Amino acid sequence: MRIRPEVSRKNWACVFGVTLLTFASLLGLQLAKAQTATGTIVGTVTDPKGLPIVEVSVVVRNQDTETESIFPTNAAGIYVAPYLQPGNYQVTASKSGFEIVVHKNVVVHVGDRLTIDVQLSLQTQQTSIIVTEEAPVLETGKTDQSQTVSQDQVEGLPIATRRWQNFVLLTPAVTTDGTSGLSSFRGISGLYNGNSVDGANNTQAFFSEARGRAIIVTYVYSPDSIKEFQVSSSNYSAEYGQAAGGTVNAVTRSGTNQLHGDLFYNLRYPDLNALDPVGKTKGITTQTVHQQNQFGASVGGAILPEKLFFFGTYDGFRKVNPILYTSTTSTLSSTPLTSSTAPSLAA
Repeated sequence: MRIRPEVSRKNWACVFGVTLLTFASLLGLQLAKAQTATGTIVGTVTDPKGLPIVEVSVVVRNQDTETESIFPTNAAGIYVAPYLQPGNYQVTASKSGFEIVVHKNVVVHVGDRLTIDVQLSLQTQQTSIIVTEEAPVLETGKTDQSQTVSQDQVEGLPIATRRWQNFVLLTPAVTTDGTSGLSSFRGISGLYNGNSVDGANNTQAFFSEARGRAIIVTYVYSPDSIKEFQVSSSNYSAEYGQAAGGTVNAVTRSGTNQLHGDLFYNLRYPDLNALDPVGKTKGITTQTVHQQNQFGASVGGAILPEKLFFFGTYDGFRKVNPILYTSTTSTLSSTPLTSSTAPSLAA
């Protein structure tokens, strides 16, 4: 059978259209993922009478990396600066005939949507107005119940292990889910929570738990590689779907223009441990071998200042844990069991 050329062209157009539609859907999915791991600054630029100003140059500069982007206002005087990495920013609005207005110390957290409105005064001489931003007492545009656990909190607050997910318990209405090691939001089972890192799903499908599971000393991402994370207990946006309990939305660190690194070493040594209570009842006063070592380092900096950055971490864990048992002759003894976890590398 012979196929006419015009029919063939229609078929190819149909296939090409389906391909474009599939590509658009995949692109939308990637943009949705990126949005969960970033923040947004929006606002309206007006003149002294409150009327919107068109085509105002709004420059948003990251004060940590000195990178900047320009977002002009539209016909309604609105500008939108999406997909901003968490950090400290400076917002500058300028247009010919108006004074320059600079907003400093604008802190963007993961999942934030900040509103920075700007009013430009008529220019009488070459001057600029500097406004220092402060965290609002009440966020009127926020509907979800959430809080952000910052890097300073993770580094400064005491914790028995280096599992950063344990700081989720700092959020109201969150508690431990029995002895499973999971977290329960509003009394809902920990198996119904959502967990993401850099916008990607961080939940393993088999057990419906965060990757690394709920074992105390096991984690996929080192705490040094986590910049901050947002914990939402209820009323969160639909982009954090697939969760009936709460969501944990984390973002990893990146390098800056300044070279920075650190080392750590945590040690639990037998001579510093208390005697086993079961062994004491049997008259054993010698210390069992119970030793735990956690060590690692992190480093970050710029490969090309203001353009290309790097950050890497290493975590090591070594443990010798005794198994205490009673034999048939009622003689109590202990046998050391050595275990270790593979090092974690995040960049």
